[in-house]
Amino acid sequence: MDKADGRTGRKTRAREELFAYFRKTSGVRHTENEFKVYITQRGTPIGTAAIYCQLERFVEEGRIHKYFMGTGESACYALEETAEACSSHFHCKCELCGSLIHLECEEMKEMQAHLLDHHGFAWNPGKTVFYGLCDQCRKA
Repeated sequence: MDKADGRTGRKTRAREELFAYFRKTSGVRHTENEFKVYITQRGTPIGTAAIYCQLERFVEEGRIHKYFMGTGESACYALEETAEACSSHFHCKCELCGSLIHLECEEMKEMQAHLLDHHGFAWNPGKTVFYGLCDQCRKA
């Protein structure tokens, strides 16, 4: 079961539902708005500010990871084990539908090694995002 709310010392239905959503959608990154839609559909009364506060508490507790996929975009949140797994590979983000592709590619690893060996630059794959069009959007 979920830990108690750090501020009030008690569990709340919204807090429990938010974390259950993380567990249920393991491997998926979410924005605050996605949580708002989910909670609203479940009939749990909670405001956007309260959702944001709960997400920040989860981050402070080390239960989830917060990161940004691009300048000016909303933060994304993921279960900590998902965030750890994403630190070792590159990402491609579709500019139309917003889908995120996890890129495990030997050529990219070779390019990463080349940058380090020949240019003295250590490329951080977990924070590298390539923008373009996914296969589905490109075909449409």
